Amino acid sequence: MAWSYVKMSMFGTIAAYSNDDEIIAAVAVLIQTPQKRPWGGSVPGHRTYKRDRLAADWQLNQDYFVERQRDGSIASERPDGTH
Repeated sequence: MAWSYVKMSMFGTIAAYSNDDEIIAAVAVLIQTPQKRPWGGSVPGHRTYKRDRLAADWQLNQDYFVERQRDGSIASERPDGTH
């Protein structure tokens, strides 16, 4: 009864008396269609690793972003010859 009233108010009286089999078939097809997975995020079945991210961040800063760098390579020098 409620669906018939909604169809009459939205689509007119002709649609209210039409066969609901087409609507049911369309809904069945949509339900069976595989849904696209959202992009990104974790993948089911993949393993996760516990990493000490804070210690790795601290070590990276100590190695590369301090006054005196750990390695004395030429690659770490600026074009004018300074560190």
